Amino acid sequence: MMDIQHYHFERVASTNDVAKELLTNHDSVFVSADYQYKGRGRKGRIWEGESHKNVYLTYGVNEQKIKSLKNKVLYQIIGCLAVVETLSTFIESSKIKLKYPNDVYVNDGKKYRKISGVLSEHSYSGNICEESILGIGINVNQMEFGTVLDDKATSLKKLGLNCEIELVLETLKRNVIKFLDIDENIIFENWKSKIDLIGKSIKLVENQSQYTVDLINIDGSLMASNQNGTISINNGDSIIYEL
Repeated sequence: MMDIQHYHFERVASTNDVAKELLTNHDSVFVSADYQYKGRGRKGRIWEGESHKNVYLTYGVNEQKIKSLKNKVLYQIIGCLAVVETLSTFIESSKIKLKYPNDVYVNDGKKYRKISGVLSEHSYSGNICEESILGIGINVNQMEFGTVLDDKATSLKKLGLNCEIELVLETLKRNVIKFLDIDENIIFENWKSKIDLIGKSIKLVENQSQYTVDLINIDGSLMASNQNGTISINNGDSIIYEL
């Protein structure tokens, strides 16, 4: 198992930003916090959560100093798989589903609701990746998510489970480390099977056109077709589909 320094803070703006700073003196690092007030999601969205209620974890790696993943898309994929593996420790794996490209949902008996989000960020100098950051949030003990998200989000506690945040955090760390050590092709195929999109019908948000997913490319993009032709999709917000 890799020996990665872990820093925990009570309060930070963003665990991703702290990890980037720490990589100036570390080859790789884990950063967690009881609360982050400027957490980010995809497309610059704010990832909001209550203090001392959830897991906020970031893995950072200096790509110039240690062997890293050739396919950088796999960082986000590893985050998703690590979350699924972690949640499977506490709830039935059949209730957990990945939503393209980086969200994890759980069936609470009524519908699938979001319990986790994953975000990877990379810094380049020209075409050379200098550092990679993998941020993961898991809703553990939070019960209220506000009027906008309350019907869309859930947590382990809302599912009726009393879980120690520290246990969820340590389990997640172990799973991130485990997947970082697995062959890249195996990781991708594992994610592709869990995302379960091949042959599924999707709808474009922009014009409500229906397509069928034919292929998931190695860069994580989708190839989908209908009677009018084939399109490439790499933005999960641009499509709607049933889990």
